[in-house]
Amino acid sequence: MNILGIDAATKKTGYSIIDYNNGGLVEYGLIKTDSDDIRDRMKEIYSNLKNICQKKDIKVVIVEDVPVNNHSNLKTGKDLSILHGVILGLCFEQCLPCVAFSPSSWRSVVGTYNGTREGMKRETQKRLAVDKVNELYKLNFNYYTRDTKAKQSDDDIAEAILIARAYYLEKKED
Repeated sequence: MNILGIDAATKKTGYSIIDYNNGGLVEYGLIKTDSDDIRDRMKEIYSNLKNICQKKDIKVVIVEDVPVNNHSNLKTGKDLSILHGVILGLCFEQCLPCVAFSPSSWRSVVGTYNGTREGMKRETQKRLAVDKVNELYKLNFNYYTRDTKAKQSDDDIAEAILIARAYYLEKKED
């Protein structure tokens, strides 16, 4: 049985699969979408996640909650909320529980948020997520402040891994 962690975004959705019993990292990846049509991107993300759920013995889906009031761009907040609806619909269809973690909650659980003003900056949060995943799972992920074709940042995948890990750690304490 496995935990599916999702760092949802409409162009690059990071996902991870963590073993439900021992917290080991089973798989991770990035679902990239290229379409300009938001509906096509949602459909592509849905199809990829459905395939993962059906093939990887998923027990629970963990997704980062959408802090709607934190978006300077209303369209981005709206699109992320719709994507959450798509993921929730998939969970209903697959009879899987879906847990939403606020960004500050999962970061606190995995130890990448310390409550400081510096710790609230997006760049700091992304860098700390990559550093933490490299430390925990002996990976060689990279974080670049700006993605370029030559330098792809791994922060979306790192955050998906830590979202699933936060659930595992909380479940373990129960």
